[in-house]
This record gives sequence, structure tokens and C-alpha cells, in this order.
Amino acid sequence: MNRHFSKHWTQWFNRALLALEGMIIGFVCACVICSFRLARDHAAPVILSLLSGWKDSWWIAPLWLVVLVAAARFLGWLVQNNPLISGSGIPQTELIVRGRLHVTRKDWLRLLPAKFIGCLVSTLGGLSLGREGPCIQMGAAIAAILTGLWEKFTFSGHIHIAAGAAAGMTAAFGSPIAGVLFVFEEMKSRLTRGGLIAVGFAAGTAAVATRHLFGFGLIFPFSDIHSLPIYSLWLIPVMGAAMGVAGVFYNKALLGTKNAEALHTPLSQNWRILPPMLAAFVLAFTCPAVLGGGEDLAGNLIRFAADPASVLPALLILAALKIAFSLFSYTGNVPGGILMPMLCIGALLGALCGQLLAAFGLIPPESWNTFLIYGMVGFFVSMVRVPLTGTALVMEMSGALSCLPGALIVAFIASWTANALRCPPVYDSLRAAIVVSRKK
Repeated sequence: MNRHFSKHWTQWFNRALLALEGMIIGFVCACVICSFRLARDHAAPVILSLLSGWKDSWWIAPLWLVVLVAAARFLGWLVQNNPLISGSGIPQTELIVRGRLHVTRKDWLRLLPAKFIGCLVSTLGGLSLGREGPCIQMGAAIAAILTGLWEKFTFSGHIHIAAGAAAGMTAAFGSPIAGVLFVFEEMKSRLTRGGLIAVGFAAGTAAVATRHLFGFGLIFPFSDIHSLPIYSLWLIPVMGAAMGVAGVFYNKALLGTKNAEALHTPLSQNWRILPPMLAAFVLAFTCPAVLGGGEDLAGNLIRFAADPASVLPALLILAALKIAFSLFSYTGNVPGGILMPMLCIGALLGALCGQLLAAFGLIPPESWNTFLIYGMVGFFVSMVRVPLTGTALVMEMSGALSCLPGALIVAFIASWTANALRCPPVYDSLRAAIVVSRKK
């Protein structure tokens, strides 16, 4: 009896400890990630305001060119000295959680500030990169540093790294459900009771701190979007298949562009980020809407309520430029993510589909914006192959819960379509590339 009671007490204590550790990880992650978001959100409008006056002040354009060249050189140096910060950081984090990539405490301590600064510089420079993947990696780094301080856990493959990744995603997107699902659906962490406790409390605490301590709300103002009328529901599976195909094309283009640049660039790592920065310089004075991850662009699409004949050309141009610039921005091992650009491109493609369907009378004119949601969900899921995470993520970011049933259908059909086309998920390919490069 005493032995049974002692065992029960030990289990209860360990779970309570996991919950407490998860809460600490979640809170610290929220503080760091929200500080990153605040720095970016306050600096970006100042930069855009300054650049908007370039026609009246001749010195703005050459000054900004000098800044971007210096930023490219700095980022090249940063990546060369901290290779783990290249890209979004999600593939590296997944390899660490699975025990296939060993990272020491010294590496984590260097990675966190380098990723913070590197991603901030690349996004403020205008590159079409997201902060969300880097926030997942920073969350993992925070968890590893904290567990190292507790001197109880090893770094490789432990649930605390997964809890930090979930908290990082939650703080970046404001999406605790998606953060938890991402850990088990994409990162393939073992679904144990202890793991669920640590990850759940980390994500929950990060969500509370993000919303109530730092005041971040919905990223996309889509809560007023309504579902399609019954007679148009047959378009939902069609949209899922279309986004599945679109995601496959973008997936292959992203990997092809990245590999081609790595194989054929004449530049050293110190300067490989310069070409995307020069493209950002040109776009800053010609089409600034496509700069950055795309939160503002995607959020403003709901205002495209004019006649389709006048809206469609603008949407086509924006979509083409955003796709091309996003592909180019991810070259050169630049620190930055692909999640937000994926969602923005999905929203643009969804807006195009909605406007076309409204123009042909297949849906009511007021229902076109429903396809913003379906486009984001379908395109994201086709790329990453996580239907539950993708649906939860877009619902939590937009608040468009009326679109939930249709979004789930789009997500699973997009995932099935991409699998039928034999295209591996993008993070699987990126993980494989990291493993091959490290073997060399």
C-alpha cells in the first residue's frame, strides 16, 4: 500500500513539476518573442514612413542602399559564425527534438541572440521572410537554456525543447492550439502524458502572456467573414485540390531556387544575402506592399471589394511579385522563415479565386473573401502537410470560425492532393538537406 502510494505521489509530483517548468518556459518565451514582435512592429512603420519621402529628399534612396548593403554583409557574417540560424530554424529544431542533431549549451547561448538579431535585420530590411519559424527556434533555444540552468535534462530530443517550440509558435502567431498541434503533428514528438503536460502548459502560458501582458490580438481582421451559401459548397473540395497543386509548384520552386543559388552563386557566404537585399531595395520604391512577411498585405486583402474587372489585375501583379520575391528572399542562407509568406501567398491566391468565382457568378459577390481563409489553409497545408495544425493556425489568427468546416475539408483535400503528386513536405526536404550538408 505504501509503495503504491509512494509511486502515485511520485507520478503526481513529476507531472506537477513538468507543468511548472512548462509555465516558466512559456512565460520566458512570450517575453522574448513579444519583445521581438514589438521591436519589429515599431521599427517597420518608421522605416516605411522614411522611405515614402524619397521623392522629396534625394538622399533617402542612396542612404537606404548603403544600409541594406551593410545589413547584407552583417547577416552574412552572422550566418557564417552561427550556421544554425540560417533559414527558418524549424528543420534544425525538429532534428534536435528527434535526437539527430546535437547542440551544446554554448551553441544555444550563441544561437538565441544571433537568431533574434539576424531575423530582425532581415525582416526590417524588407526581405519576404516570416518571423514565426525563427520564433519557434528561439523558443526551443530558451527552453534548452532554462533546462540547462535546472541541470536536470539533456538537450537532444527532450520534451522541453518541444515545449519551447510550441511556446515560440504561440507567441509568434497568438495560436496555442496550433502550437500544441504543430509539436505532435509536424515535429512528430511522442504523444505522452508528460509531453502533453509540458507542451500544453508552455503554449497556454505563452498565449495568456502574449494576449494579456503584451496586448497582441488577432493578426488578420477576418472574424466577420461568413461561410459560403449551400449551393456553392461544391467549390470547397475544388479549392482544396487547387491549393494542393499550387502548394506543390511553390514547394518545388522554393527548393529549386534555393539549391540553384547554393550551387551556382559566385559569392561567399559573407555576401550571399546581398542580391535579395538589392531586390528589396528596388521594391521599396516600386512596390513596397510585397516587402516583409506579408501580414499587412494579407490583412488588407479583405478591403478588395471593388469590381472584379479592376481588382483582378492588381491581385495578379501582387501575387506574382510576392511569389517571386519570397522565393528569392529565401536564398543565401538568410535567417528568416517561410510560414508567413506562405500564408500571404495563400491569401492572395484565395483572393484571386474568390474574385474570379464572383465575376462568373458562381458565388455571391459578398462571399468572395471566404476564399481568403480557404487559400491560406490549403496552401499552407499543401506545403507543410499538417491539416489540423494549418486549420487551427488560420482560425486562431483570423477568428473566422464560421469557415471552420470548409477549412477542414480544404486542408485534408490539399494534403491528399500534394501527397498524390508525390511531393514531400517542405520541411522534410529541408531537414534532409541539413543532414546531407553536415555529413559532407
